[in-house]
Amino acid sequence: MLLLYAQPLTRVAALRTDQILSNPDGLAIILGNEPASIPSPFAELVLDHLARRPNLQTGNRPGTHWLFPSTRPGQHLAPNTVMMRLRNMGIDLRGARNAAIRALVQRVPPPIVASQLGYSPDVTQHHAELAAAPDSRYAALITGRTPN
Repeated sequence: MLLLYAQPLTRVAALRTDQILSNPDGLAIILGNEPASIPSPFAELVLDHLARRPNLQTGNRPGTHWLFPSTRPGQHLAPNTVMMRLRNMGIDLRGARNAAIRALVQRVPPPIVASQLGYSPDVTQHHAELAAAPDSRYAALITGRTPN
């Protein structure tokens, strides 16, 4: 979720199972105003996770609505727990999230990214401008002009 949808860990940890939708086109996730498609093979990983969610025998009943249940009954996994696991794997969380959102706004118009992922349009437009900045510097170099 961090790398695919540029979601902060606080939102990832608090995802609910009812935010995952199954439709004729496949799986989708509700992160913003509109559902975002979950591409394959990630969709298969989500389905597998739903079928085998951990911590359902530690006071959380199988009907718990958390996508990532905690060992504490009725709670979702703590964002700090996820953060520490990812950092131990060598993942730069801020860099990964920024890279993910910049990749998204290069493929999809920023207002659509904002609507589907729960970001403000200003944030996605800012990332789109930052993603385009290397191209503008390159164009300036080959024309001999300095960018504004």
